[in-house]
Amino acid sequence: MKSIHFDVLHNVTLLMAGFYLLGKLSPLPITRESPRLTRVLYGLALSIISLLLMQMTIEAAPGVMIDLRHVPVIVAAYFGGVIPTTIVTVAIIVYRFSLGTNLAAFTAFGFIVAVALGTSLIVREMPPYAKRTFTLVTLYATALHALVLWIVLPKQILLLEVMSVVIPASFVSSWLALLIIRDIRLTKQSLRVLRQKAQLDFLTGLNNSRAFNEYFTDLKQRLILNKQSIVLLTIDIDHFKQINDTYGHEAGDEVLRQFASRLRDGVAESGYLSRNGGEEFSVLFEGVPLSEVIPLAEQLRERIACSPFRLTTTDLPLTASFGLAAFDETSPQIDHLLPDADAALYQAKQQGRNQVVLFSPNADSAVSFQE
Repeated sequence: MKSIHFDVLHNVTLLMAGFYLLGKLSPLPITRESPRLTRVLYGLALSIISLLLMQMTIEAAPGVMIDLRHVPVIVAAYFGGVIPTTIVTVAIIVYRFSLGTNLAAFTAFGFIVAVALGTSLIVREMPPYAKRTFTLVTLYATALHALVLWIVLPKQILLLEVMSVVIPASFVSSWLALLIIRDIRLTKQSLRVLRQKAQLDFLTGLNNSRAFNEYFTDLKQRLILNKQSIVLLTIDIDHFKQINDTYGHEAGDEVLRQFASRLRDGVAESGYLSRNGGEEFSVLFEGVPLSEVIPLAEQLRERIACSPFRLTTTDLPLTASFGLAAFDETSPQIDHLLPDADAALYQAKQQGRNQVVLFSPNADSAVSFQE
């Protein structure tokens, strides 16, 4: 009896450690919508945990092996869907029959299949994160486990001794496994939301300067393997300070929101749009030729200049200035792209604003595309 206690404790310890490590391996929670390869790897990882549990099993009677191999099946069916559930279920069945074919093996086969199908059905019909769903799945699996022990254990005394240890352990381990995986998943989802919010500008909803810098750094690293056209468009609202001074900061904020909306509609999915601070915005175009960005920038300029911005008390006409730089047409080094685009923007301001200017190493030859 003492051996059963220790072996069950080893099973529970392995389960908790395995699920914790498994939860930490993926930066995103595993769901039924995860990529197929991710779900396959999840199923293989759960299979390894189950097979390790079967290596730490105890033989309560000749040919009767007791462990908690079914708990990874519950986790797979509860969180991962059909693919990981099928993988871990098949792995357990194949390994169990490789150890011998008898009543215990066939009973174990039926038990694992029933756990997989029953858990999948319960989760499909009930909210997955609700405690009542946890409880129902755990009670269902524990009841099946007790039924299996009642079928395969030959003596009433042995049955009571084993069930007094294994059944509580089965219930507790199933509950803790679901709880650990759920908490790790919720933590990952919360961190993902916070990370996304940390990269968004609170006022306009565009990417902020931090997100822009991270994206640009990643872009430079990708260029090492795949050299392609990179175009940077910098944008500045003309005379924005006068708006705040005349109409107040609330009006200025409303202008920024409407301005960002017009940029978003004009750029769509073709570029990486961000607000870099104040009235300054930028768009990074990856793999888009400069010849296509120039007319798009001019369209953005017209979209802003030709339609007044609506405030509570007035309609406010505004314009914006645009600076363009391209790697490697105007800027042979990618690190020069930002200062070169800023220089072109400054040139647009100096030349009268409300225009698109393409950077040139010789400032006198910078090209304006204002019509």
